[in-house]
Amino acid sequence: MCKNEWKRIQIMSFLNFLGGLALIKIIFTLFAVFAWSRAVIRFYTKDLNLKELFFWSLLWALMIVLVFVPGKTNFLAKMLGMERGNDAMFFLGIVALFYASYRLYVKSNEQEKEITRLVRALALKNIRKQKTVQRKRKLV
Repeated sequence: MCKNEWKRIQIMSFLNFLGGLALIKIIFTLFAVFAWSRAVIRFYTKDLNLKELFFWSLLWALMIVLVFVPGKTNFLAKMLGMERGNDAMFFLGIVALFYASYRLYVKSNEQEKEITRLVRALALKNIRKQKTVQRKRKLV
């Protein structure tokens, strides 16, 4: 048995061990676990609260389940009037991205308005302070 044939047998047995998983399923699962671990780390550094951690944990777990049981998305597709589950997931993903983009836009505008308000208040406070100092100088 030559070395290349032995490597091929090892690769085939590894794939059989995985149950014939498609490479994309393995890659997506690794990515989902990585993304979930980032959420856990952000929770421990107090950047996420428990509610947000629960949301991201549920989301990534659901994505992993949908990757390994793709037939479940067909039910959702039928409810939306589509033929295939993949189409429904793609459509819902696009809608979710548009909604997330809209929420970021709104949040950005709110922060911009708040920064403008704070800068104006600070500028007015400094002007009043300067006028007070000038009045005191005139009195002296």
